[in-house]
Amino acid sequence: MRVPLYVSPVNAPATDEWESVETLVVSLHGGMIRSRHQFPIGTTLDIRMRNKQRFTRGRVVWTAAGERERAYEVGFEILEPPGFWEINFPKDRWSEKQQASFPHS
Repeated sequence: MRVPLYVSPVNAPATDEWESVETLVVSLHGGMIRSRHQFPIGTTLDIRMRNKQRFTRGRVVWTAAGERERAYEVGFEILEPPGFWEINFPKDRWSEKQQASFPHS
């Protein structure tokens, strides 16, 4: 799913431009973008939807050189409660199976 976003490192100077990106992947807890910048793992990003007044923060958890020259794929986890994407994701069946396999106290 492609969601148009703007991203910027939290500690960037206010005069720096936000980078215009699109998601490659979205999930309940995060997403992946392709960026011109190689954000180190652990970087906190301000994330803003381009066509809505929705903001969140995310932490870079994965990065790799992309298929295209001078592009990086960046995986991030959203640091706020679920709901940023405004998508009704299906129930997490894996978590339900894990909980069922552990005895309850």
